[in-house]
Amino acid sequence: MKAANNNQKTAGEKKPPGRVVFSTAYIENICGPIMHTSNNDVQGLTKSATQKSNRLIVARDENESMLTVDQARDLFVLKDGVLINRVMRGRRAMPGEPAGSPDGHGYLCLKVDNVKYRVHRVVWLLSYGNWPTGQIDHVNGVRDDNRIENLRVVSVQENQRNSHRRVDNTSGVTGVCKDHGGWRARIKVNGKRINLGFFKSFDAAVAARKQGESDFGFHPNHGATDEARRNGLKSLRAPQAMRSA
Repeated sequence: MKAANNNQKTAGEKKPPGRVVFSTAYIENICGPIMHTSNNDVQGLTKSATQKSNRLIVARDENESMLTVDQARDLFVLKDGVLINRVMRGRRAMPGEPAGSPDGHGYLCLKVDNVKYRVHRVVWLLSYGNWPTGQIDHVNGVRDDNRIENLRVVSVQENQRNSHRRVDNTSGVTGVCKDHGGWRARIKVNGKRINLGFFKSFDAAVAARKQGESDFGFHPNHGATDEARRNGLKSLRAPQAMRSA
């Protein structure tokens, strides 16, 4: 008797499916015409990405127009930078409890009629009677410290000049890095990187960086870690504005 051929198919065995390739006509019949991306399309996407910040500002302004100061006062009581619910706004928003929960960036957020607001902007609204016209900077850098003296209206550039130290920083000082046996000091102003010099000692490079921050109007808290900000950096009073009530 001959040995069975290992390659011989057994009765009822199904052949494994191969790669299925659908024709363009079939795909277009099911899904509609296929869109091909040209160089102009790519340029359009790039341009769209650069306008993302402006779109976010427009969306924020549209959302904020839905909540008036009178409505906010009916919903919340402000006490030492904490919003307290006046009424039940949901199962997790009971009267007498603090309003808001942290988002992925550490800012407290809440919802009114399913529209999301950042708590610090609502605090500004309740304090001054109008929405802030620009970005809000937490002066001491603690993003859930929403006392009104810790909030100030700033431009995008000003906000970037009071930033936390990056988590990937290896020298311990923003803008200072090891370079060919010495230390390099740099600073970024209005999107342009400026070289502050090469130094043999770390302390000299740090001094150059701090001088650059002072010359270009950076906040004294710029480059501090979140831990350092929470463990003793004091709030600096924001410029006073006329309150409506």
